[in-house]
Amino acid sequence: MQHGSEKENMIKMKKIAIIAVGLFLSGATFAQGKYGATPEDSLACIESLIYKDYLKSDPVLAKQLWRKAYTVCPKSQKSLYINGVKIYKALAKKEKDAALKAAYLDTMFTIFDQRIEMFGQRGTVLGMKGQAMLSAKQDKENTFAVLNEAMQLTGDKTQSGTLVAMMFTIINLEKAGKKTKEEVVGMFEKTLAVCAANKAGKSADRYAKAAEKIQNVTAPYLDCTVLVPLAEKNFEANKENLDWLTNSVKLLRKNKCYETDEGAVIYGKVAEAFFAKEPSASGAAGIATIYLGKKDYTKAIEWFQKSVDMSETDEEKAEFILSIAKAYSYKKSYAQAKASALKAAGLKKGWGAPYMLIGDCYAQSTKTCDDGELGRFGVYWAAVDKYKKAKAVDASLAGAANKKIASISSRYPATKDVFFYGKKSGDAYTVKCWINESTTIKTK
Repeated sequence: MQHGSEKENMIKMKKIAIIAVGLFLSGATFAQGKYGATPEDSLACIESLIYKDYLKSDPVLAKQLWRKAYTVCPKSQKSLYINGVKIYKALAKKEKDAALKAAYLDTMFTIFDQRIEMFGQRGTVLGMKGQAMLSAKQDKENTFAVLNEAMQLTGDKTQSGTLVAMMFTIINLEKAGKKTKEEVVGMFEKTLAVCAANKAGKSADRYAKAAEKIQNVTAPYLDCTVLVPLAEKNFEANKENLDWLTNSVKLLRKNKCYETDEGAVIYGKVAEAFFAKEPSASGAAGIATIYLGKKDYTKAIEWFQKSVDMSETDEEKAEFILSIAKAYSYKKSYAQAKASALKAAGLKKGWGAPYMLIGDCYAQSTKTCDDGELGRFGVYWAAVDKYKKAKAVDASLAGAANKKIASISSRYPATKDVFFYGKKSGDAYTVKCWINESTTIKTK
């Protein structure tokens, strides 16, 4: 461990080594003001710039030397401001006294402003300042103003961190009643457009991660009541814009906006335009959805199969195969619907939706499977078995499954009705027809 005198000697030796360089530099550069207004300032500046050597080992000394350099030679180095922000950010983070903490933060923000004055790059530096203001929980409206100016100045070159900070800030303002949901969605579009503009640059990964964060934080604002009108408004201007089409297809599909008539129309338009520019699984599914809306189930199945063929993961395949199963069920081809649903279930563990669909297909077969005896009741028993399996593998479906079970249970035969055929509750029973499945007799 070094004593104070030893540390001072070390600093002096370092100073002696750099003063020679400083004397040479000062004569050449002080006139321009980079290292100070006078030769004396230049020497003081050069001596103080060794603060970097003590940032980790002696933060107190580093801060003293940094302040000297910041005062006498503010134009010396851009790193003076980068490190100054780090110094005061660390001080503010550790400080428990509210007033002193606020003073440290004010100094940090002033450093950003001074950097702009000395080295320019206003838009970029304001973006950094805005990010710091958000992190330090400064006034929301002031933070927004700083970030907004940064985005206006830097345009498509806005830093990825600034884009993310802007979305968090505008959402904070909306929650405080100072921005509307429409403004949040408008900013969502702006920030994603910048991310898209940088998808192929050297910072592509950073922008891709930023886009993901932006979509996640904005998700609560992106329901179909917002997405459908937004897509309708922007379609004509963006039908050749692959980035817009990609994002719109993804959001409309994720939120199942195609389930309403209005949503299906715009989703179909977007999906067709997207598929024309870049054939993909989601694009094919969009076109399949158009045919579903037209009740052309054969065509819908054909396009969903293309989605399956183009899918990259088993989970994607499972989703599209279940869509095929649903299309078969709509055209009352229940055997094919069941086969597809089971195939989908095999590709995605812990997923109850396929079994719910099979249960629905069973329940809808009372007329076709009525053999004049217990057949029409057998479809109910088999359906309940599938609903029970659905909630057993997927607890999130318990509520929906229980409602269906309760509804179908009310249609069970009375004990005397099955006794007439020499049966009782709990007996094994094989449901024939297209179902061909074993179950147990259930009575009211």
